[in-house]
Amino acid sequence: MSVRSETIKISTPEDDGPSSSFLAFLLRPPQGSGPGLIFITENLNINQEIEKETITLSEEGYVVLVPDLSSFSSDDKYMITCIERAIHRLTSVPERIGKIGIIGRGKGGDIAIQLMTKASHDQRNPCLIDCGVAYYPTMFEDHVPDLMKIQVPFVIHMPVDEKSNVTNFIDQIKQSSNNVEIFKYEKIPHGFAAPENQNSAEIRGITRIAYTRSLNVLKKILGPYFDLSALWDKHMEYEFETKNVQMTVSTMTNEAYVNHVPTMTGAVGHKQIAQFYEHHFIHCNPPDGRIIPISRTIGLDRLVDEMVFCFTHTQEVDWVLPGVAPTNKYVEIPLVVIVNFRGDKLHSEHIYWDQASVLAQIGLLNKEGLPITGAEQAKK
Repeated sequence: MSVRSETIKISTPEDDGPSSSFLAFLLRPPQGSGPGLIFITENLNINQEIEKETITLSEEGYVVLVPDLSSFSSDDKYMITCIERAIHRLTSVPERIGKIGIIGRGKGGDIAIQLMTKASHDQRNPCLIDCGVAYYPTMFEDHVPDLMKIQVPFVIHMPVDEKSNVTNFIDQIKQSSNNVEIFKYEKIPHGFAAPENQNSAEIRGITRIAYTRSLNVLKKILGPYFDLSALWDKHMEYEFETKNVQMTVSTMTNEAYVNHVPTMTGAVGHKQIAQFYEHHFIHCNPPDGRIIPISRTIGLDRLVDEMVFCFTHTQEVDWVLPGVAPTNKYVEIPLVVIVNFRGDKLHSEHIYWDQASVLAQIGLLNKEGLPITGAEQAKK
């Protein structure tokens, strides 16, 4: 099942603002149903890049609603009213099962904080939000007193620099609140998570780290939970036991990628991955190939598998030794695989090993006088 999306219209209270309605982008997850998530962007808008981000969140298992408030004035009270309407609209979506969270970036982060603090002050009209995330709220210092009163788990991603007082305010909040967790990012610009700012490896890396930290609170409070170990085992079964290319690819997201780092072999997207698996991986492994498991570490959205891959080099093994004719040498390769999941699908595989060890084992590299080892790596 794929993500299902639609644009909906949400009404506002009569005579309560410049318009009687606003548009919102609504996505239902490929799993069919899941917790709810409100996503408010920096410019309070919806565009093609925002839609791509929303699809990512939906693939994590959430029913996601993105309100478009870009045509309204910056009247905070009116914005809060609109978001409250969006939340109530989300609660009525049949596929929304369980709790609701909120993510806001920039001005959207301000709105998320104001919404949560309003609920803390008004016990007669409690907020329906169970947890939240704010990226670089534009009025962070003004929010400090209210942040100390938030009653549900809330995460803030905050760039800091030496000239600002942000660090002092962060320390105040940490000392006064058990519900608010703040992550500091030094020498990183405001707006780092916006799609248009993903222009360097450092920014992209920080954005991914912040994303995982956001997922941590969302998954902990809202769910959904998936058995990553079982999902990876099934993927491996299709690869090495049943050798079924289409079933292997079916365990992956549409935009998944595979990268065997030492040889830079792999592919991106279902079509290319299917071709790679068909012609360069699944059917090119030697018949005596086997995997010896060593360890497995499971995190929130990724898994690290340590193993030894053993085989006799009786045929070309394109992903390990591309273009190298068979040598009939027995090879043992310690491997580390880092698998990133998006919801219940694999999104990326990074596979690492010591290529010098492999070349030494098949006789193409003389290790004498060099700080390299051969099959003895696998014995350790």
